[in-house]
Amino acid sequence: MAFKHNKLGKTKLAISNVGIGGAAFMLHENSKNAKEVIHAAIKEGVNYIDTSPWYKNSERLLGDVLHGISRNKYVISSKCGRKYSDDILEWFDFSYDSITTSIDNSIKTLGCKYLDICFCHDIEFAPTIDVLLSEALPAMQDAKKAGKIKYIGISGYPLDKLKQLIELSDTKIDVVLSYCHYTLNDTTLLDALDFFVEHDVAVINASPFAMGLLTNNGPPSWHSAKPETKEAASKAAEYCKDQGTSIERLALYFSTNEPRIQTTLVGCQTTAELKKNIDVLRNGISQDEKLILATIREKYFNENHTWEGIGEDKYWTKVKKEMDKASQLYWKMQNATTATTPYN
Repeated sequence: MAFKHNKLGKTKLAISNVGIGGAAFMLHENSKNAKEVIHAAIKEGVNYIDTSPWYKNSERLLGDVLHGISRNKYVISSKCGRKYSDDILEWFDFSYDSITTSIDNSIKTLGCKYLDICFCHDIEFAPTIDVLLSEALPAMQDAKKAGKIKYIGISGYPLDKLKQLIELSDTKIDVVLSYCHYTLNDTTLLDALDFFVEHDVAVINASPFAMGLLTNNGPPSWHSAKPETKEAASKAAEYCKDQGTSIERLALYFSTNEPRIQTTLVGCQTTAELKKNIDVLRNGISQDEKLILATIREKYFNENHTWEGIGEDKYWTKVKKEMDKASQLYWKMQNATTATTPYN
């Protein structure tokens, strides 16, 4: 049985109720696994794929994979404003020219003629909201007029900042991508759904595993969750194992069973992961597992565990450190130049 396709808000897009998150492919060096996952997913009726220039190799690998697949077989979204770089000072650029170039590069790399959705990526990291309103969104609007993108989206972690940008923008925002806010540990997205509906903005949910927090392996070292949140997730995962199931199964089931959310992005690095996820999505979980889910929600996540603002603080602290280093290097060079005896 193929996956159900839902009309995405007020758009004309019909997308599967689960999509493939391209961040899972960012560290892959070749397209073999990505090709296997995407082809298997499309065969199952999954037609939505998301990626970003921030996801290192993801766009390039997906470009290789999508070559030869009919354009009407998939819905593709990418992002702009954030790109992968070893230099943290180059991570974000929301200027008009940078947004335009990013969209053009994504279309070229993916080989897809146009993007169904383009998201302004992680808007909370913009230095001011003004650059989003006066440069980033107008650039996206011009790209939409030119037929490069069909729908304009914004993504980010703080829901209040997504809502604020929607309220202030003269550019029509069609879609929001919200991640880690409808999970076992955090359901704050539900409180924002009415706002998005009132403003005719479709909602895409992402990261049912809360960026690795809700897995047996636990979150990566860079994860911004507070220590008490990581501890709660670890205990919940251990409890699930003791009961004969996995926290991944319960997390995926929970995040994909809210009727008001039309689709959820899930990362799958291999076809084995895809098959496990499809089993949950298609067959659900047992009654015993539903009781376990209720227990861990009550015992470990009886209030929302979020990490809003922590990632931003980490970023700006690192930026200041790098700028201080650059400033010190500049003055060292200036002093060295001044101290040099000029030629007569």
